[in-house]
Amino acid sequence: MYQKENPLKYLSRGIKVSRFRKTKKQIRNRVLYAILLSKDIKLSDLAKNVGVSSRGVNGWVMGAQPNDHNMSKLCDFLNYPHHILFNEEIVNRSPIICIPSRSKYYKRVVAVSPAQNNVLHGLLVLYDISLGDFATWLDLGPATIRKYIHRKCLPDPQIQKRMADFFRIPANILFYDALR
Repeated sequence: MYQKENPLKYLSRGIKVSRFRKTKKQIRNRVLYAILLSKDIKLSDLAKNVGVSSRGVNGWVMGAQPNDHNMSKLCDFLNYPHHILFNEEIVNRSPIICIPSRSKYYKRVVAVSPAQNNVLHGLLVLYDISLGDFATWLDLGPATIRKYIHRKCLPDPQIQKRMADFFRIPANILFYDALR
């Protein structure tokens, strides 16, 4: 009877099929993926613009290094140098960060004005962290964090260190957009 109601969810005799397969790999290149999320670029669109397969781009996000030809095309398309996009220290470090409590990213953060700091904004999207919660965890005001996302403002060294320690990314990469 159960199988007749939901034939796609069950193989036979009540053996349930999981709807989505579990991923075996983690996103290792968080900076590249954060920039793509911030600029709202899909992996397939990036693959078309660079001239590679979408599986190749997925491999780059998972930690693979592109060859020199594709690296130069990718850097030109995204307008970031290779030492920012493919930093070995970040790729080799675990992408797991400590989030104090459950949070939810709201798209209204960039609804009024676009993000100028794509790395910081993309990391908030990647980890699904609301701007207000992030500010609370760092003992800052939401307007202060918003200033660092929407304008090319470089925070004080103490704030840079706290943000860099939170995301486990060096401050010179996290605030690259503010430096150029």
